[in-house]
Parts: sequence; structure tokens; C-alpha cells
Amino acid sequence: MLFKNNFFRPHKVAATATVFFSLSVGVIAFDAFGADKGVAFKVGGKTTTVEQLMKEDQAAFYELEEKKFKLIEQLANDRYLEYFWQQKAKQTGVSVEAARRAYMEKNSTVSDKEVNETLEKFKDHPQLKKLPKEEQLKQVRDYLKDKAERDVMDGIIKSGQQKGELVISYPRPQEPVYDVSVADGEYVRFGPEAGDTKPVGCSAADCPITVVEYSEYQCPFCEKVMPDVKRVLTEYKGKIRWVVRDFPLSFHDRARPAAIAAKCAGEQGKYWNMHLTLFENQRALSDNDLRTYGEKIGLDKGKYESCLNNPGPKNEIIEKNIQSGMKVGVSGTPAFFINGRRLSGAMPFSEFKRVIDDELKRGKRS
Repeated sequence: MLFKNNFFRPHKVAATATVFFSLSVGVIAFDAFGADKGVAFKVGGKTTTVEQLMKEDQAAFYELEEKKFKLIEQLANDRYLEYFWQQKAKQTGVSVEAARRAYMEKNSTVSDKEVNETLEKFKDHPQLKKLPKEEQLKQVRDYLKDKAERDVMDGIIKSGQQKGELVISYPRPQEPVYDVSVADGEYVRFGPEAGDTKPVGCSAADCPITVVEYSEYQCPFCEKVMPDVKRVLTEYKGKIRWVVRDFPLSFHDRARPAAIAAKCAGEQGKYWNMHLTLFENQRALSDNDLRTYGEKIGLDKGKYESCLNNPGPKNEIIEKNIQSGMKVGVSGTPAFFINGRRLSGAMPFSEFKRVIDDELKRGKRS
């Protein structure tokens, strides 16, 4: 159904194949199914170890192990639900399917009040507005029923874990700390304002907190998180440095030209002025708009035009940013790396604070 599938359910990115690896924070260790860190292959007599490969592409190996864990977890949950329904069938003297159906009907009811309240909340959504009232009610009820059933099954699984009837022994992998070292020539900000480009409280290379953000100028979620970013830079000023790397998505045709404009402004010492201006005007990023913003922030028109008309060098930097992001598992924007620890999506301030405070307590990594 259109409403249930396309409106309420979040988009998920498909994972790839499965391998038998086990990860820990900062250190990647093999222990599953007898695997080790030994030789992976030889090319022209030169040996490459598994450990080397895992360091070279931490994100890919982590995601493979994460997929394996989730598969094992799902199989365990499914097996436990089968066990649960069998026990209910024995208790009630009916078939397994009849026991399951009766239990779900009893515990996942949806009232007319819930349906009407939900419809009222989402009545202006484009996918609902075009439908007749009767179909709107049906789709909302189906969605609520599906959610209620999933909540019931989640509750059964949680109860089974609490009782010790469901125990998943396979370890959940922990995401590694990624190598996202700041390179020479990257634009760094040390506070919330565009002019905060000089270190405060810590040297450029020795701030206790380094945040590398992968972003793009047409991304609505990148714009949405800007107030939280500003709050982080305000509250942790003197302890933090912030770098933005362009990661233009293929379906946003003005993201790359905007990124080039920001880098051209950077040649005149006004990268962050342009960066903030572009996000303030996210829906107006035409070539003429980009030229207007150059005038607005006081760029030398001739130098700026020359840079815009020769985008090759800036495109090379952008491509390097994209490749570096893909190497650490970036597939969408925004993505943040706080001392190498990944946060994906428009995270609230509380999530930034949780990781930053933990890093400050931990101290500088060796």
C-alpha cells in the first residue's frame, strides 16, 4: 500500500555480503569460525594480510560483520517466536497458527480513536490528500495494525531475553574508530561564527576534539542540523575544531557547483562565510545566485569569477573528499566523525554532547 510503504517506513540501504569477522572499538580482531589475521593474498610475491585490509577499509569490514550479527539476531528472534507460539498452542489446546492469531488479535487492537487521531495528524500529507476518505482510513488503520503487531512481537522477544529463554551468544560488533585525519589545506573552524578560523584554547593540531563532517549544500538534513552544530561549536569553543568535507549526492544537481563556490570563496579567506550563506539560501543555488553571494560576502569579483570558470582543481578536491567518505562508510549526508567516531544523520545536540563528553573524559588517543 502506498501510504504504508512509502510514507511511514524509513528508507534503508541494502547491505552487501557476509564474512566471518569480529570487530572491537579501535582494534579489529578475528575470532569467529577460526579466522585469523593471517595472509589474505599475494600479488607478485608481495603478501597482504587480512589485518592490513581491515585497516585500509574499516567501514566495509565493520558493515559486513554488522550484517552477519543482524542476520544471526533475526534468525534467533524468529526461532524464539516459533517456540513462543508452540508453547501457547500447548497451553490452549489449539493449533500453533490459531494460538498465534488469537494472541495477536487480543494484544494488537487498534481503536477508531487512534485511527482518527493519526489521520488528523497526517491529513495534509500529499499521499493521503489525493485519496478518498474511506481509503485514507483504511491505510491509516493498516499502518497502525502493522505497527501494533510489530510492537507485540518486539515485546515477546524482549520478555524472552529477560527470562533467559532467548540468549544470543554471538557478540555484537562495535564500530571502529575511523582514520579521518585532517589534511593540510582543509578549512577549519574553531567556533560558531564564520570568522572563528584561528585556534582558541588549543592549537590547530592539538584540540582535544576534532569533528569531520561530510555534507552537501542541497541536503535538507544538513541544513536541519545547523543549529545543533552551532550550539556544539559555542559550548565547546576552545576544545574543538571543525572541518567540512563535500559529499555531493548525485540527485542534487546544484550541490557540486555550490561546493565549488565555497572553495573559491576560501581562496579569499571566506570559505565559512560562503558555507553559511549557502545553507541560509539552500533553495537558491543557481549560477547567478552563487555570483550574488560572492558579492554579498565581499569577494573580489574578478578572482571569484575566474575560479568559478575553472572548476577543475576544486572538483579534484571534491572527488578526494567523496572517496575519503566512502572509505569510512559514508553513503549519505550529513555524517560526522568525532575523533573518528561516526554519527550519521541529523543528530540532536544531545548525541554530539554524549560522544564529545566521552572523548574529553577519555583523553587524547595515542
